Amino acid sequence: MTLASRRTTAGLLGLALAAVAIALVVAPIGAPQAAGSKALNGTFRLTAGSYSAGKGHGTYFRMIYPGGKRYFPNPDSKARDKTFILGVPGTDGGLATGRFQPGPSPSFDAKGNARANKIIKPGVFTAIRFSVATLKKDPQSKKVVAVTSARVSGSRLTVNVPGYTAEWNGQYFNQGAPKPDGSGSPATGTYNAKTRRFVLTWTSKVSGGAFSGFTGYWHLEGTFSPR
Repeated sequence: MTLASRRTTAGLLGLALAAVAIALVVAPIGAPQAAGSKALNGTFRLTAGSYSAGKGHGTYFRMIYPGGKRYFPNPDSKARDKTFILGVPGTDGGLATGRFQPGPSPSFDAKGNARANKIIKPGVFTAIRFSVATLKKDPQSKKVVAVTSARVSGSRLTVNVPGYTAEWNGQYFNQGAPKPDGSGSPATGTYNAKTRRFVLTWTSKVSGGAFSGFTGYWHLEGTFSPR
C-alpha cells in the first residue's frame, strides 16, 4: 500500500469514527426504549381495598414510622391488620391524568374532616376523615405543579403525580411522586395492555402536622379507562 493510500484509508477511518461519535450523542443508549413508551390518557379506575390471607389487595394506604421498620396502626381501619387503610373509589372512579381533581370548597367541615371525594371516598383515620385530591398549587410549598401524567413501556407503568395531596384534620400533606420541588421519584408499577389492569405504588414523606417525618405508602390497583 502506498503512502497516499494509507493516508486516504486513515482519513476515511477517522470520518467513520467521527460519524459514530455524532450518532451516539444524537441517539444515546436507551433512546429506543424511551421512544417506545406510550402516554396513557384517561382514568386509573380503582378497585376497592380489601385484606385477606395476611395481605392487602386493591387500593390501600399505609403510614411508615420514621426509620422505616414499623407501620402505624389506624384504630378505625376495617382491615384485620389495622396498618392497612383501605380505599374506596370516589365519584371519578379513581386517579385521572391530564386534569386536576380538587375537592369541594371548603375542603374541611367544622371538625376538620376532609370532604374531597373524587379519587377516593373520605375514610376515617384516627377518628377524623381523611381523603386525597390532586391540586394545581401545592398548599404546603405554594408551588404550581404539573398535571398528573402517565406512560407505559412494555408492562412498566410510570406515573408523575406531584399534586397528590392528603387532607386530614384541617391540614394538607403533599404526597406527590415526585414532590413539587422535584425530589423523590415518580410512582411505578405494572400494566397489562390487553386487560388494562394496573398496579401502582409509591412512597412520599409526610411534612408537618402530627405525623411529620412519617412516610406514606400508596398502593393503587384497578383497570385503566382511556379517555
